[in-house]
Amino acid sequence: MPVTTQLQIVDHIRDIANAHKMVSDVRYGFLTDLDDLPDFDPPVVYIIPQPVSVPREGVFQFQFNLVCFDLLLPDKSNFDDVISDCTGILIDIYSRLLYYTDNGSGFWASQVGTGITPFQERFKDYSGGASMTINILAFQENCTEGLPFN
Repeated sequence: MPVTTQLQIVDHIRDIANAHKMVSDVRYGFLTDLDDLPDFDPPVVYIIPQPVSVPREGVFQFQFNLVCFDLLLPDKSNFDDVISDCTGILIDIYSRLLYYTDNGSGFWASQVGTGITPFQERFKDYSGGASMTINILAFQENCTEGLPFN
C-alpha cells in the first residue's frame, strides 16, 4: 500500500491546476515569497499549505488555501472579468478534486464544503482574484505505515 504524504497531495492538486486550460502557472509556498519569485504569466494558482489536523480518530486532515489571481489593468477595467475567471478556475479545480477519483490511491479524498472569497491586492502590480480553502482527508494508517522508529 503506498504511503500518503503531503507532497503527494500537493502534486495531485498541482497536476489538476496545471491541466486547466486557463491557468498559466501553478506555485506552491506562501504569498510572502511572491515578490522574490521570477516573473510569471497569470492567471496563477498558488497552493498555500495550512495546518494539518486530526478531526477524528484514524483521519488526518490536510488543509490548503488555493489562491487564483490575475493582473488588473491600471484603471481596473478588467476587474469583473478577473474575479469571474479566477472564481471559475477555483470552482473547476474543486469540482475535479471532489468528483473525480483520479488520484489512484483510494486512501484520501476531498472533504465536501468550501467558500470562495474574491480579493484585490497590491503585490508588484495590482492583482485580483479569488481564494478558497480545501481539506483533504487521509486515513491515518495510510500516512503512518512503516513508521521510521525502532
